[in-house]
Amino acid sequence: MADATQWGRKELGLLGGSLLAGILFDFLFYGKELGVSYPLFVLAIYGLLCWQLRQYGKLQVTFEWLLTVPIALLSLTFFWYSNGLFHFLNFLLVPFLFVVQSFLVAKRNKRDWYKIGFVAEVLELVFYYTIKHVRIPFSFVKNWIKANTDKRKYGVAIKVLIGLGISLPLLLVVLSLLSEADSVFGYFLSEIPRMLFDLEIMEVSFRGILIGVVSIGTFAYLWSLLAPREESVEIPNPVPQEEKQRWDGIILVTILVVINLVYAAFTIIQISYLFSGAQTVLPDDMTYAEYARKGFNELVMVTIINFLILLMFMHLTSKEQPRVYRMVQILLSLLTVCTGFMLFSAYFRLSLYEEAYGYTVSRLLAHAFMLFLLVLFGIALVKIWREGISLIKNYALTGIAAYLLLNYINIDAIIAKNNISRYEETGKIDADYLTHLSYDAVPYLVPLLEDRGVAEIIKYGLDEMREEMDDDDSWQSFNWSKYRAKQLLDSNR
Repeated sequence: MADATQWGRKELGLLGGSLLAGILFDFLFYGKELGVSYPLFVLAIYGLLCWQLRQYGKLQVTFEWLLTVPIALLSLTFFWYSNGLFHFLNFLLVPFLFVVQSFLVAKRNKRDWYKIGFVAEVLELVFYYTIKHVRIPFSFVKNWIKANTDKRKYGVAIKVLIGLGISLPLLLVVLSLLSEADSVFGYFLSEIPRMLFDLEIMEVSFRGILIGVVSIGTFAYLWSLLAPREESVEIPNPVPQEEKQRWDGIILVTILVVINLVYAAFTIIQISYLFSGAQTVLPDDMTYAEYARKGFNELVMVTIINFLILLMFMHLTSKEQPRVYRMVQILLSLLTVCTGFMLFSAYFRLSLYEEAYGYTVSRLLAHAFMLFLLVLFGIALVKIWREGISLIKNYALTGIAAYLLLNYINIDAIIAKNNISRYEETGKIDADYLTHLSYDAVPYLVPLLEDRGVAEIIKYGLDEMREEMDDDDSWQSFNWSKYRAKQLLDSNR
């Protein structure tokens, strides 16, 4: 690590850029709600990263830059939508994806991103090197002062600082005692901060600390990412080990045959219950809605168990017996198909339940989760017959794409729209639940103010929503969903 006298434009640029990032963080976020400020800060951090990559000769157009698309789209949700759950998740996910991407574009990884060891490398960068390099800015300031100050004066200054540090606790005790002894002295003492500063001294101190923490954290991370460092001692290649333990193919075939027989019987029964209209075969005193609700959770759990079985058996199957291995492939494929039918059955059950009791966030997320599992099983089915594909890579890409889709379908708007359609058909609606959705649902709720059946409840809920809207009119907090809802609510007072 270079000392202060050896720092060049790259190091000073990184220090200055990190300080600007800290100031921008305070300007955009302190005392304000998240809004357009979030994507703007992400854009600024990307600018700092690209500038530093160029300074260190590492700025190249590579595949890893495609990760910028989901990061940008997720950060823009703070501008477009107002769903609190996704805002919380995206607040955590965007920095995580940025760390992964920056780690890849800086070529710090020794392992592919879809290997287990890659996670350990990222954690080492964030929780070891970044924390280790937090002290570098302080060392730079210290060395710079020492290099540009007379040694005798530097020694005197250090001693003065030590003296002040020792006397400060004593001074606080003495001032406290004197304030208690003389109320007039105590009054003037308490007025000194107000006379010196218009702002609250505590607020100024906190914001200064916040800027410092963000600046130093940004510097330490980018320094760990880009600056040369002593690499750890190379670990010699281990002695090649024997092939991983595999289970006997006959055992696996037996297990799969038993499981598939059970699932085949279950599938036949499901057809008679759910798809043949055979209401007479339902147990006494049980409606379709009750039947759907009762089995949904169990079906999802069985699906997850099947998913684990599928992954485990693909890993444990040996190819030494080609015929047995082919039988395992066929049985695993059958297991996948049966599980797909279970997912469809669970999806159908939940749809029945929604028709009876309405649409909610949790029920819509459950629908999305089942569709996501179905896609994962489809990828696994391809993997059974084509070993060359990587499950982790495809699952990660599928997961990011699915989560992006979930963010942009506007869940609260879908729920409001579907519940209103159901109300028009059945006359049933949970109006109170709808008024507790996010601002995204307001455009669908305002027309209900004309419906005498629910107007009172809707009006009460929308009035509460209007009161919850704070008076923060700063451009940093601008959110399109909130702005649109406020305009609609104000025009329907």
